[in-house]
Amino acid sequence: MKNILYSIAILFTFLSFGCHGGGGYLSIKTKDTGTFFNFEAKYADSKTGKLEKYLDSALNNELPLDQNIDLLVNLNGGDTFNLKAKKGWLVIDFDKRNSSLAGYVKVKKLTDGIKQKLSE
Repeated sequence: MKNILYSIAILFTFLSFGCHGGGGYLSIKTKDTGTFFNFEAKYADSKTGKLEKYLDSALNNELPLDQNIDLLVNLNGGDTFNLKAKKGWLVIDFDKRNSSLAGYVKVKKLTDGIKQKLSE
């Protein structure tokens, strides 16, 4: 019986590594409260270039997503959000308390575009 349990545990371990090793790995988490918006994406490293091009055009700024970055991005109108990224991982944090509704809508639109690009 112990051998069967160990075999099942080893099988699940190998399957979980196999799922992350493929080029189609994608995990997107969004948390939207009354005061804060958080977006996190974990994706295949091969999609970093495609995402970088999208963000460069959407933000009119060149961001090296293959490096470890942690910066404050200014939107038009004085609203800002925090962007953290490295190859295969991106986080956007937006504080609604010190921002306008227009800024929130821009960040939501940006994250929707990120989801779309990573899903292609």
